[in-house]
Amino acid sequence: MISKEMESRIDKFIEENRQNIVNDIAKLVNIKSVSTHSDDPNSPFGEGCHKVLDKALEMCEAMGFKTRNYDYYAGSAVFGSGDKEIAILGHLDVVPEGEGWSHDPYDMIEKDGYIYGRGVADDKGPTVVGLYALKCMKELGVQPNYTFRLVMGCSEETGMGDLPHYLEAEKMPTFAFTPDADFPVCIGEKGQLGVTIEIPVDGKVITNLVGGTVSNAVCASATATLKGVIEADLGSYDKAVYSVEAVEGGIKLTAVGKTAHAAKPEGSINATKVLFELIATLPQLSEAEKNAVKVVAEVLKDCHGAGIGVEVEDEPSGKLTHINGVDAMENNNLQLKLDIRYPVTMKGEELFASIEKHIAQIGAKAVLRNNSVPCYKPADTPEIKTLLAAYDHVTGEKGVPYTIGGGTYARRFDNAVAFGPHFHNMPNPCGEGKGEEHMPDECNSVDFLMKALKIYILSLIGLNELSL
Repeated sequence: MISKEMESRIDKFIEENRQNIVNDIAKLVNIKSVSTHSDDPNSPFGEGCHKVLDKALEMCEAMGFKTRNYDYYAGSAVFGSGDKEIAILGHLDVVPEGEGWSHDPYDMIEKDGYIYGRGVADDKGPTVVGLYALKCMKELGVQPNYTFRLVMGCSEETGMGDLPHYLEAEKMPTFAFTPDADFPVCIGEKGQLGVTIEIPVDGKVITNLVGGTVSNAVCASATATLKGVIEADLGSYDKAVYSVEAVEGGIKLTAVGKTAHAAKPEGSINATKVLFELIATLPQLSEAEKNAVKVVAEVLKDCHGAGIGVEVEDEPSGKLTHINGVDAMENNNLQLKLDIRYPVTMKGEELFASIEKHIAQIGAKAVLRNNSVPCYKPADTPEIKTLLAAYDHVTGEKGVPYTIGGGTYARRFDNAVAFGPHFHNMPNPCGEGKGEEHMPDECNSVDFLMKALKIYILSLIGLNELSL
């Protein structure tokens, strides 16, 4: 792939910059950049995203890259000036920290070869690694045949509302990859349906419902306000799962679960499901509320579509998944916001028709919020072969392309894939339910990040030699 002399120089660069990379990741992680809607034209996704983009662009400029700020929707750094462009698509926003952390999620720590903090894995750490891949090319004197651009978005976790603004200013790259998945290379992403289940109640007992923080993570905590109920009415309950607060005229009942990303919900525990299991025991419930309890139980009885009438799968991408991420109550309607990831060979509009019919039959209503179509790229293109060759060279393995249920920036570009930086064999020092992206104690191995960096450097050098 490359000469031994060049590989030796790459290895030296990585070793010399190891601590610099860790330090730069910390600078970004230590800024809380949860993307939120803002009416401030200078901070469309909130002050945190404004600040983190400023810091990231400052880093890029210090390395000698030309930068651009797209009105705080996104930013970019450029190496080279070719007519065609190869892009690395990173993002600087993060999901909310949630509960269960062993330390401050916005004060990155390094311990026993791992770094800990919200964003070290998704996606601040990988974005910094992408920046250093460009820095390596620049310092090694690689002559760019393309414009190489690092894109740094600010709203990937909340619907990718940053990309339309970015793409109004920049042309579509000839090829792009996002460091926001697993190795070897993801050539397909499931479609995504956003569906709200509206369940009518009459407010006799259940007067409010609040749960979850983001739609693409399993609801980890849910609270219902219950009128005319006292704690004794609940009987014996697990105090590790439920908590009760007395309020005027009743109680607030909270249940906790175990969160997970919507693309990989297996093993999670939906707090809303658990909450309604205890509410179901109350004799005070009206008939409408009893039916609501049954609807919640049906919708959340599994995570593969059985409870919403679409238990389907295909060969390239496997089973459909669905989760409930956010709950609310408005106008005597309980609202469960579902995130559904459907197989790459299927059509979202057909699946929603089935969901709508099933939900109507059990006494509720399904409302379509959005449908993001699947993306799927052939594995035999020169670009994919180049990425796989770099992975194989560094790991000594024979990488096999795969598909995912997650949604990355790749689905919004004409010719893009998700490529690392996570390795399936990276040990998780935090135990079950912690350590991974979107989880408490999110962490990343510094050694594995350096391995990912080498793969990216070799990939970019290889892509530079292609005629795209």
